[in-house]
Amino acid sequence: MDFIKTLYEKVNFHPLQGYALFYYHNGKTYEACQGKLGDESSSDITFNSNFRLASVTKQFIAFSIVKLINEGKLSYVTSILDIYNDLPSYFKDITIKHLLTHTSGILDYEDMPHTDVQIKDEDILDFLKSTSHTYFTPGERYQYSNTAYILLGLIISKVSNRCLNEFIETEIFNKAGMFNSKVNYEGKTNVVERAYGHVLENDKLVVKDQYWCSATIGDGGLYSSINDLKKWLKFLVKSEEYKSMKIPNIAGNYNEYGLGIRMVDVLGSELIYHSGSTIGTKTLLLFSEELDLCLIFLTNFNDFNGTTLKEVLVEYLCKE
Repeated sequence: MDFIKTLYEKVNFHPLQGYALFYYHNGKTYEACQGKLGDESSSDITFNSNFRLASVTKQFIAFSIVKLINEGKLSYVTSILDIYNDLPSYFKDITIKHLLTHTSGILDYEDMPHTDVQIKDEDILDFLKSTSHTYFTPGERYQYSNTAYILLGLIISKVSNRCLNEFIETEIFNKAGMFNSKVNYEGKTNVVERAYGHVLENDKLVVKDQYWCSATIGDGGLYSSINDLKKWLKFLVKSEEYKSMKIPNIAGNYNEYGLGIRMVDVLGSELIYHSGSTIGTKTLLLFSEELDLCLIFLTNFNDFNGTTLKEVLVEYLCKE
């Protein structure tokens, strides 16, 4: 396939890089995988290997919130202070939609004081209780926020009265047939065929999969595979929730982000995508119904920019 040739010419894959790749366009399919799940003695990566989705997790969180809204358990204008009344008073002006669209202005938890001990989603609530301001007036502009999606994950659990993993597994994974995907509680969840993250040290790939903020869920804690993500996309595009997720955010001069997904126009057609990045892991999930197109790329190597694939693909499509 011409795009795959272009991809390998323009993207600098490390020879030992572990990844799984699925590409579909106009009835033609290309699949490839290489590398190891962990160290050199571990199993090979397959299309059933589960990678940490990192920020691709956010579309599952957004879907879950929209589902609760459709069920009448929340609304887009619900004040966060109505859900957590012990948060600072400024949360009265922050709504569910602000969190979904990264326009809340709440502070980045990555800047909170910390040790090397991993934090959990609940720790973010304690952090937020200690804050006194936002970066800007809620709704004024767009600023990507992992904190917002951790808070949304907590809200799903609180409003549904179910653990987040139970909600997502019951309402998404099971219904979509994604039986190998997991909401990962680090150190507790058994992620079958897990692809562990790698970094490059002294010209060698070594396993490095965790650091102090790797154990949170709402901003990036889901694990899935090529085969399960193909099922997710079929389930997503047929859902009522998907229609709402494609409502563009308008804040300042940025309107690419909807609800848990990014949207760009390519040749007059809508391209939906989201990338993810964390220690040892990069991800990209991209598709277009109008262009009959899908690209899923999962890698357990950190020295790589997943959005590069999106840019290479868009450039290719515009020249095709």
